[in-house]
Amino acid sequence: MEDETETFQHLFVQLTTFLGQYSWLLDAYVCEFFTEKHWDKIPESWRHVLHDIAPQEIADDLLCSSGRGARTTVWPLSLLAFRATAHSLTLPRQACDLSTLLGQLGADGSSLPEEIRDGQLRSPELQHCFRRHVKPKKQHEILRLATTVKWLCDQVGCSNVVDIGSGQGHLSRVLSFAHRLNVTSVEAEGCHVTGAARFDKQVVTDITKEKMKKQQEDDIDEVLHAQPSHVTCFLKPDISVDDFLSVINQQNPVLSLHGRESEQSSLTVAEQVSNCNVDMELPSTKKIRTSEEASANCCASGSNTDPTQAEKVVDEGDAPCDRKAFSMVGLHTCGDLAPTMLRVFTRCNDIRALASVGCCYMKMTCPNESTTRRDGPVDIQPQYVCLDYGFPMSQMVKNLNAEMSYQARELACHAIDMYTERLKSDDSEVMMPHCYRATLEHFIVKYDSTKRRAGIRSIRKTHKMDFQTYAEKALARLIYPTDTSVPVDAAEAAEMLACWKDVVVFHCLRLVLAPVVETLLLLDRMQYLREHRTNCQLVPLFNPRLSPRNFVLLATKHS
Repeated sequence: MEDETETFQHLFVQLTTFLGQYSWLLDAYVCEFFTEKHWDKIPESWRHVLHDIAPQEIADDLLCSSGRGARTTVWPLSLLAFRATAHSLTLPRQACDLSTLLGQLGADGSSLPEEIRDGQLRSPELQHCFRRHVKPKKQHEILRLATTVKWLCDQVGCSNVVDIGSGQGHLSRVLSFAHRLNVTSVEAEGCHVTGAARFDKQVVTDITKEKMKKQQEDDIDEVLHAQPSHVTCFLKPDISVDDFLSVINQQNPVLSLHGRESEQSSLTVAEQVSNCNVDMELPSTKKIRTSEEASANCCASGSNTDPTQAEKVVDEGDAPCDRKAFSMVGLHTCGDLAPTMLRVFTRCNDIRALASVGCCYMKMTCPNESTTRRDGPVDIQPQYVCLDYGFPMSQMVKNLNAEMSYQARELACHAIDMYTERLKSDDSEVMMPHCYRATLEHFIVKYDSTKRRAGIRSIRKTHKMDFQTYAEKALARLIYPTDTSVPVDAAEAAEMLACWKDVVVFHCLRLVLAPVVETLLLLDRMQYLREHRTNCQLVPLFNPRLSPRNFVLLATKHS
């Protein structure tokens, strides 16, 4: 254990030192390539070999960890060192074999059927009902994660799961109906809960029809009671264990409050479902008002939500029981929600296992940022002020005074594997949008310097437009209002557009650092769990080409 601690300590020093050395690159915006003269900031020896380099070579020689080994020019040692160091400090992203993973968790992974190893459902006839409304990327994620969570639950001996940030409940349904786990889903957006309840009903109908077709009517009652319970709640970063368990128990009495820890903190039941109530009665369920205890908790937290307007959906057959142990899962929980899960997990004795997949790192709170900061490429909303920051979490990283800018965290969310494939394609026009945006930024700032880095709402098929068409559409879709008649000098624009390869090179130099940033963020979370003496692993569970945020942080506690 002492050797592992020293290893982590040494690795964190390397990560923070390396990222600090290239903060000028991390904290830059590609859209300011011309306005801030970013090309001139790159070492001259780098510029000499990277100027006019083909996109295929960028992908093979810079972004791919293996490299081709056959370059058209000799690279300077400083550039080779930059590339080699970045790749050496990056966690391996290739998706693991599911049976191998389960073997590492203590399960007999070799006994899994082949379709389970690939993350498929145990019951092939149920697959269609789970594929409805779910894109292939999401199917891949929920099937592999659901299988992993089921084996985690088996390992720690519990059948209850709380799905945090559940969205429209796709993962919850697989855990409930396919793996027969008791699931409570927690989601901040009431309209997502409405959709989840509607999709639950569709799955119940599909499975019921299938059972009747196979003359398995005796199993229908089991199906009706398998559906997940839904909670509409926003979890603040400093939520206490008491408040967290209160929310879960109010909505789904399967979990017990016995032996809960007492902490003073705040809870906000945000919006509940007062504006987005479930619009149908689910089989064997009913709508009831929240209890007086729930109202008291809401009022004590200072929430503006009227607790008398909130409703919950619970199963009529459920009753309080002694099954208090549960596991917690979060699939692509946004911003501070993943760190919040980790804190609740370490503080709550009732939670036996954790599976956390984070995303949207730029939305996390960090101590080095003002709550009124608005200097990103899009409008950053004021952050919630508390001492439980999303980064750093571990004491080891805090001791290094590590900081992480918004720009760096946003960079860590890029789909590097997908972009590399685009670079390797023959269609170089897919690279033009970066240069288009940087060129437009030049004219916007030249016309009105107060509109620098103005966010632009999504424009489809940018690479198929000429610059003039793009400029007109982009100016009309600025998030920050400005005059859409920004003058564009055609000759000046043409000169900048001719530098599109340089813009792509600069973007790719930043992308080399992206997985290093994510490595620091993820290992900080893992070290936090290690400091709280839990068994934890960081595993690349998903195919990175399908799911860029493909790491799952797994942790278990034994009673």
